[in-house]
Formats: sequence, structure tokens, C-alpha cells
Amino acid sequence: MSNSEREQLQQGTAALLNRCIADFGLSATFSGDYIQQLSEDPDVPLIYQWGGRLGTLPRDQAEEYGYAAPPGGEWSNGAGIYLSSAENLNPVMPSDPTEAAQLAAVMYGPEQGMIPGEGGDDQVLSSELIPTDVEGNAPSAKGCYGVVEDEIGVPFVDLRDLTSDVYGLTFSHDAVKEKASAWSACMKDAGFDYARFEEAPTANAGAISADTIAVALADVECTKESRWPDTFYYVLADYEQQAIDKQPDTFQSALDGERKRLEAVNTLLGK
Repeated sequence: MSNSEREQLQQGTAALLNRCIADFGLSATFSGDYIQQLSEDPDVPLIYQWGGRLGTLPRDQAEEYGYAAPPGGEWSNGAGIYLSSAENLNPVMPSDPTEAAQLAAVMYGPEQGMIPGEGGDDQVLSSELIPTDVEGNAPSAKGCYGVVEDEIGVPFVDLRDLTSDVYGLTFSHDAVKEKASAWSACMKDAGFDYARFEEAPTANAGAISADTIAVALADVECTKESRWPDTFYYVLADYEQQAIDKQPDTFQSALDGERKRLEAVNTLLGK
């Protein structure tokens, strides 16, 4: 499916989830691989991660913005070296621990309403704090997430374990490890300690500062010197093709499932 279709799928699923949690007096903003987060203040736009393929960051981009996209510019999904997934959809949790626990209880079931404690000693949300609907009913044991999944009736064919294996094989490949070591050594010479290519942009996301620009510039130079993308993407594509060749029906069923799921979501929303 296209990015716009997957955006429809995620936005539609988020709308169904919000419709469910509204019965308990709550609402949520959802983040997902295909959902753009918008600033509440139009004069202060959010800073997005640069959406290009990892290892292709232009020097002039790095000099001005580091790993960020130009503020106020067009949003682009920045998944880095990894594949985006329409399954990656989560509510943005409130900063208040009790409110976050209440949202979790409604979203995923009352038993998931936990207030973090010191040293990992989490506290279960007390029954009087668990939100109820107008009739006084507590959320379903499977939460709105499970309720909405039942309404949609078309589960995802989850490819994430398979793609995780493909990336694991790629990073374990001797040629890739050699390139990663060369890039890492170059970055260390520049004063930055990162073992893998994606660590630098991940650690320096969401800000434009002298520090993040310095890391991005070093990354551009070390990428040029090590030429890791030439090897990494060649090996990755080879493993991906092997995975497709071994089980083509799985990938086709995943695509068919997403299309049927989008139809179901649109039907539930009256579109």
C-alpha cells in the first residue's frame, strides 16, 4: 500500500480507539509510523527527524540542521534503516503518572493501569481511580485496543519478527561488521562513541544544536570515508530477497490483510 493509504489506516484506527476511550471520558493523541505529530503552537513548529535513507544525509543539511528536517518543512517518515509498519501505533502518554495509568487501563485493560514506583516497584491503579463509562462499567479486560481489534476483524500479518531476523543477519555479516568498525573508529577519532550506524541519529534526534550538528557532520564524513551504505544495503537487500523467495505467500497475505483492514476501518467510520 502507499504511504497515504497506510496513513489512512493508522488515522482511522486511532479514530476508532478514541471513539472507544471517549466512553470512559478520555481522549488521546496517537503516534505512528505514518502519522505526523502537529505542534499545538503554529509559531513553534515541531522538529522532525530528517526522513531520508540513513547514510545519505547531505553535508549542507547536516551543517544547518544536524539530523533534523528543516523546521516547518514537509514531514517525512524517518524510519532510518528500518521498515515502517502500520502496526506501530501508540497513544502519547500523559506526563502525569496517574493519568498515564488511567489511559493504559482503558486502552489495554484495567490490569495494565500501573503507576511507576521507585526501583521498579509499580503500583496497581486503585479501583476507584479506574475510569468507568456512564453506566459505571470498568473497561473491558482486553481494553479498547482489544475491543477495536475485534470490531475491525482483520488482524495484521505480523512481519516484524521476520524483518528483525533479516536485520540481525545483516548486522552479523562479516563485511557489514568490518564497515561498522571502520565507521565507528572514524567517529571515535572525531570524539563520538557509537558502535552502529543508526545510534548517532537516534541519540541526536529532536534537536538542532551545535552538538547535534557536530555529530551529524562527523557522521557524514565517516560515512563517506567508510562507504558503509554500499555494503550494508547490498547485504540487506540480498537477505530481504531471500526472505521473500522463501515465503512469498506470507508477504502477499500481509498486503492483502492491510487492504482488507483499511476497508473494514473505513466501513466502521462510515466512509
